[in-house]
Amino acid sequence: MRIADELPTDKPRYREVFGEEFAPTKQDTLDWLASQELVVVPFRAGGPKLGYPSLAIVPSNAAFFALVLVDLQGWASLEEIGPFTPRSILYLAPPMRHTHFGGKQVVVHDRTETLQEVFAYNLYPGPSAKKGVFSVLLDIGEREGWLTLHASSVRVRTPYENETVFMHEGDLGGSAG
Repeated sequence: MRIADELPTDKPRYREVFGEEFAPTKQDTLDWLASQELVVVPFRAGGPKLGYPSLAIVPSNAAFFALVLVDLQGWASLEEIGPFTPRSILYLAPPMRHTHFGGKQVVVHDRTETLQEVFAYNLYPGPSAKKGVFSVLLDIGEREGWLTLHASSVRVRTPYENETVFMHEGDLGGSAG
């Protein structure tokens, strides 16, 4: 994860790691995406009910990535979302990890006050479809004064009609790691 903007962060900045500004790589990414057949997926970052209107722009030959994103965030049609300005946009450009990052899988966040763009130079949905959207929610929550939990939970209903919710908080969700 690299941060390309000047907003507050405790994460490494793109220019510090790569020795240059992100703008030329961002333009290369958008130019490459413009030459591809694309899948554009509307979703709500954070889930269908309370999530923030967002888009994912994915090359069609990596459509499985869009499917995983929808599986993680929930499907939201444009009709359900209605007219909106995206709060986040996730761009997927896996080949650029070889042309710009020496084969390494990199995710770059470029934020403004109203939009967080996530540039995913990988095919693994974990750092971008899962953790990238989580980072979007962390950023929005910090600005708006609410918490973003990274956890898994389960609701248990006993034969006596009691309900208990267990939540396991941690960076690996439901695993013991």
